[in-house]
Amino acid sequence: MKKVTLLIAGIFCSIGFAGLTNSIYPRTVSAAEEAGVSHEGVVLPTRVLMSSIARRMSNILEGTLAGNLKYVAQEAGSIVDESYKINEVFFPIDPKENKWFQRAKIDPNDSERIAKLKEGFHVYMKSITSSALEVQKAAKADNQKATFKAFTNMVEKTCFECHAEIRDKMIPVENR
Repeated sequence: MKKVTLLIAGIFCSIGFAGLTNSIYPRTVSAAEEAGVSHEGVVLPTRVLMSSIARRMSNILEGTLAGNLKYVAQEAGSIVDESYKINEVFFPIDPKENKWFQRAKIDPNDSERIAKLKEGFHVYMKSITSSALEVQKAAKADNQKATFKAFTNMVEKTCFECHAEIRDKMIPVENR
């Protein structure tokens, strides 16, 4: 009986010690701590904006498939709001400190190329906005099929086109 009691006590002590060790040396980072963690190769706020739009696109797909079109309309509206941040994020006031230019190997002194890029980004921003508004319109009409069709059109005509022209052609694979 003593051996069983000592064995159980030993097991509980081992589990307690393991828990104590994990609380001192945590293996994961909580969401609150993540903001303070620096990641090599990640350039904020570019990644933050694109990740946020991607998350909202996933939410739209999930909401559409679940039939929660009110939520879909809300998320589509948020994409419209975020699309206006594109020029601000990719083209800050001082081009010499633009991390995206550095990743894409764009000379910050090449004002002609930057102006052309800005025009292109503006076209994509308008395309994102109009596509998201189409998704929102279909969702508000409570038409699941039309919402899904508007969503897939947005992905095919806006997302893929922008990525093919901007991301895939301009930024070397090792810098994405």
